[in-house]
Amino acid sequence: MKITPIPTATRDVLPAEADEIRFLESAIRRVFDSFGYGEVMTPTLELEAAIETAGEQRFGRSFRLFDERGEVLMLRPEMTTPIARLVATRMADREPPFRLCYFANSFRPTTAQRGRRSEFFQAGLELVGSDSPAVDAEVLAVVCNSLEACGLENFSIALGESSFFRALLDSIGITGEGRTSLFETLAARDMVELEAVVGSLDISGKDRKAILDAIGLRGGSEVLVAAKDLVRGEEMEAALTRLARTYYLVSRYGYASRIHFDLGILRNFDYYTGIVFEVLSTDLGFPLGGGGRYDGLLARFGRPLPAVGFAVGLDRLHIAVSGQGGVAVPGSSGIALVGGLDPALDMAKVLRQAGVPVTAFARDTGLEEVLSLAVSADLRWAAVPEGDGYRLFDARDIDDVACVGGEVESTRETAPDEQNLRSGGELLSHDELVTKLAGASEPRTGGAA
Repeated sequence: MKITPIPTATRDVLPAEADEIRFLESAIRRVFDSFGYGEVMTPTLELEAAIETAGEQRFGRSFRLFDERGEVLMLRPEMTTPIARLVATRMADREPPFRLCYFANSFRPTTAQRGRRSEFFQAGLELVGSDSPAVDAEVLAVVCNSLEACGLENFSIALGESSFFRALLDSIGITGEGRTSLFETLAARDMVELEAVVGSLDISGKDRKAILDAIGLRGGSEVLVAAKDLVRGEEMEAALTRLARTYYLVSRYGYASRIHFDLGILRNFDYYTGIVFEVLSTDLGFPLGGGGRYDGLLARFGRPLPAVGFAVGLDRLHIAVSGQGGVAVPGSSGIALVGGLDPALDMAKVLRQAGVPVTAFARDTGLEEVLSLAVSADLRWAAVPEGDGYRLFDARDIDDVACVGGEVESTRETAPDEQNLRSGGELLSHDELVTKLAGASEPRTGGAA
């Protein structure tokens, strides 16, 4: 059999997993709605010049192509820059603040690893037009609320303040290549290389110790106290005061226990100017997502506005939730209906109008086969025409068949007798079937809202 490959670090998603991912999306969407965030959609393709306006060197490795006019296009490598462009152009006549959210795929070349793809689907938001610690706290609260709504229990937010560390480097006088190398190794969390970079800097031992001490500040609220010893000027003091205020407001939302301070976090985007954070799960070796404050990005598009936001990878979130008990997608209330493609087509139509999902099968589909398919497709019901009515089976009660290794197999040593199978179930008239299923039907919440 010929295998047709797909591009490196991409993957196909089958119905069951897709349903779970959409369930997570719907849960997050409800939280975003509850905080007043409105969804925006931007083109998958952006002009290279627009993306490069962000000044992110890491976007140099992106997927590019040419349009019919010779313009260089990019598959968007993330969503913050396109939304900054949108706010500066399409929303130029509107007054901030703006609460915007998105559910979108982005693209960055990478090697295939667990939780890392060249195409990745994200849920995220941007709050544009306010530089208050109160909106920083709101964004962090939305993160926590969203993850809890998805059923994720074991997670924390690693919270730092990029301006605190940048101000420290400014006070020491670290610029140029030394500063760039420091940021790159810190963003990569390569602590061995980081110590080597710090050791190679032409600075005093006291300054070298201050850098390493700042990077090593991790823990609870005691970090805020310890960081005071490193303050070297008003900018660092203001950053620390802002971080403390944000933490206080997050505690008002009830999420103080989720916050873990890490003043060595810079993340791998250059545009962050204030708080910066990563979402961590105890079961995974990589962040689920992250975000921070980027007060200078929109000015590059001609509209200077402060902003803060975050994004979480839905594929990574799915891995995390699956590892902590699974995604709680409600079971289907749908029915496998024999004859639904022709003789029972009208019945299928009536059931769908009543809110019952119907998977239709040809009239000659055998009872054992349709029962097996109902079980493997996680359908609640199966029905076959009988006389002037239908014999209805509850798939939850069926133990004669099972789905093994992706193929339907009988769990009996011999095939069950068709007549014995038909003796089970419940014989109902047309109207009785509609009434029973419509009353038992619950809309699935696993799909996108």
